[in-house]
Amino acid sequence: MIRSLLAAILAIGLLLPCVASAQEQAFANRATELKDRPSFDGRTVSPVPDGTAVKVLSRQGGWTQVEMGANKGWIRVFHLRFPSTVEQSSGGGALSGLTSIFGFGGGKRGPESSKVATIGIRGLTPEDFQSSSPDPAALRKLQSYRSDKASAERFAKEAKLAPVRIDYAKGS
Repeated sequence: MIRSLLAAILAIGLLLPCVASAQEQAFANRATELKDRPSFDGRTVSPVPDGTAVKVLSRQGGWTQVEMGANKGWIRVFHLRFPSTVEQSSGGGALSGLTSIFGFGGGKRGPESSKVATIGIRGLTPEDFQSSSPDPAALRKLQSYRSDKASAERFAKEAKLAPVRIDYAKGS
């Protein structure tokens, strides 16, 4: 009986992170449009102002299905900011490592304890990388667009382009 109860509690504890990630929140990082399907030519369901909070439902390639109020639709993943990509270090050992993996907080807060968690290219899942394969023809085509210094200078001269010096922005 006790083992069954402990197993049930453990199962619920392991499922909670999955439920939490399925209901991940994001914010529009620019004014964009909510589309009815994951495509540029999809019908616009609603405008999405910069900073609007949305609930992430699923992902498909470079598109993210979201819920915004009463509307559901698709937004380009590059138009979203995900707060969970910045974690806070808790310094609490193995358990805190597990909680940070699943996005649960705890521990110290502040600039000295923050770290950035990178998850690869937005819109691509680990499965996308695992199922990918080399495409030698595409690589050869890409390499055919390559230019050497002499041809780049010749192009610039023919287009009457002039070099412009741009100073680095001063840091604060």
